[in-house]
Amino acid sequence: MKIHPIICLVLIAALLTIPAWASCGTWIIRGNTEYHYDAEYENAVKSSTGHAAALKSGSTSKEEANDQADVNASQMDAASNETAKAPKEDPLPTETVINEQEIKEPVVDLKGDWKVILNTVIDGQNTQEALDLILIQTNDRLQGYGNVLKKGTDIPVTATGHIASNDSISLNVKQVEQDRDYRLELAIIEERMEGSYKIYQDGSLAGSGNITASKSGI
Repeated sequence: MKIHPIICLVLIAALLTIPAWASCGTWIIRGNTEYHYDAEYENAVKSSTGHAAALKSGSTSKEEANDQADVNASQMDAASNETAKAPKEDPLPTETVINEQEIKEPVVDLKGDWKVILNTVIDGQNTQEALDLILIQTNDRLQGYGNVLKKGTDIPVTATGHIASNDSISLNVKQVEQDRDYRLELAIIEERMEGSYKIYQDGSLAGSGNITASKSGI
């Protein structure tokens, strides 16, 4: 038996084993798998993925949450400012509801045919004119038409007016063919009316006088 080949095999095995023992790690047998344990490598892994990484991740999440809270607060402040700057709308006016029962017809009834006597004073002279008038009444509104007898001539007239109260009326009688108005203020006394009036010719006061009126047939 030759010794030299055996010595060569031993030396080769020793040379192969020395680098493994010289490294900083240790070979660990786990079942059928060989695992090389390196302490420095394991510590580096724990540093990057262990408690430090968790702290870093938690810190990042906290910073993101704080940033999101700041953004939400800024948005709320901006919305509050826009609401404060928005013009205030005036409340809608409350419509006054008028009950139809509250609109009552006046007690006095003035519709019908009237005989009106005008006692006029013009330029210091007393004159008398007769006015035949037919009045139409709608609630407190008056309309009418007729003729005024002047120097033997019938002149057509129209009338408009209103009942101021149950004892007084205002009436405007206008000649159709001339710019002449009779503005009457009358007080109601039972079945007749008394008062005063003014005559306007072309918009200017031309005379005034007293008036009496009674319904035809009374």
